[in-house]
Amino acid sequence: MKGLKALAAVLVTSGLLASAVPATAGAAAYKHYVGCGISQNATPSHVCPKGSKKGAFFKSVKADVVYSVCVRFPSGKNLCAQAQEAEQGTLYVNKITSTIPGKHRVSWFVKGKKVGSFVFRVTG
Repeated sequence: MKGLKALAAVLVTSGLLASAVPATAGAAAYKHYVGCGISQNATPSHVCPKGSKKGAFFKSVKADVVYSVCVRFPSGKNLCAQAQEAEQGTLYVNKITSTIPGKHRVSWFVKGKKVGSFVFRVTG
């Protein structure tokens, strides 16, 4: 009987967590990713060849915003593009010109608050 009560408690807790996830997932105000290419057809990718074009993509779903995008290179150096204007519903791309092999982290900020990040690796 004790085991049954414990199982019921776990299921109730899991149900509460599961019902909370869609509320936050549906509230996403921004879409952001890195792609191996700079056209609007580039898909999200966590690995890009050294010689390929690379882009940091950003879309504001709910409002016009001003955003910044920063890249942290494998060397530890950061480079940011400040005050990028984004109209609601339009996909924007910032070129990433790095050919340095290794892990890169791209972060997006709106009103000084981090709204997302994406890690990708340059190979070759």
